[in-house]
Amino acid sequence: MAEVAIIMTLSNREKFVEAAVRSVLTQSFRDLELFVVDDASTDESAAIVENLAAADSRVRLFREPKRGVVGTLRRAHELVLQDPAARPRFIGWLDSDDLLVQSAVEESRGMLLANPGAGLVYSDHIVMNEKSETIALGECSKRPFSPEALLTSLISFQFRLFRTEVYEHGGGINPDLTASPDYDFCLRASEVAPFVYLPKPLYCYRVHGQSISTSRRLEQIENSARAVRDALKRRGLDEKYRLKVTLLSRFEIRPASDLSDASPRT
Repeated sequence: MAEVAIIMTLSNREKFVEAAVRSVLTQSFRDLELFVVDDASTDESAAIVENLAAADSRVRLFREPKRGVVGTLRRAHELVLQDPAARPRFIGWLDSDDLLVQSAVEESRGMLLANPGAGLVYSDHIVMNEKSETIALGECSKRPFSPEALLTSLISFQFRLFRTEVYEHGGGINPDLTASPDYDFCLRASEVAPFVYLPKPLYCYRVHGQSISTSRRLEQIENSARAVRDALKRRGLDEKYRLKVTLLSRFEIRPASDLSDASPRT
């Protein structure tokens, strides 16, 4: 097993997945493996990854039955950790429509090595459109981090690299959710280990019409709210505090080439 495992869940992303995979294979840090877990794609996504895997043994493709985004992410961790004798030291996630900056793994790993008490490192990110054109620099990670601040905002956005034991001690992925597993995971992880912030844009987050943040936004909000309520209960704060969710109407005029909302996937 390589020192770093990158997890990518895949569901009908034939337009973007090759670029996503190549952004892992061209990382400056080479001792890594990419676990691509396909959620019963009906397009050519898995075939594209299969061809890439044939040329680079660091790519491992798993074709799985339909589980949805949360179930597939849980399954991916099971596959990564199935051999106790060959566990990676660090784990990171990359969505199959996004990209990693070439130094993302190297710099994130270096940050964890320099901060042995930290369990997770997160970075800044770039927001890009369907054509991989930069729209803006993400703002999520600019807010000062604390486990309490995380209750109202996914500050620890992208890129995240974490120690394997943080996943195990933090309770993993909640199988009862249907969306927002990253937010729920960060809330759980913040309860078992300190986070450290790397103030560099190491992740390219793509917004487009088929992204979850656009096509399933209400479901995403509902699941995020559930994750926060669960966190309040775990922390013994549910009797003292209640979560209030406010949905705001917002209108923007944007170029026709940018078809989606740039809100972060949580």
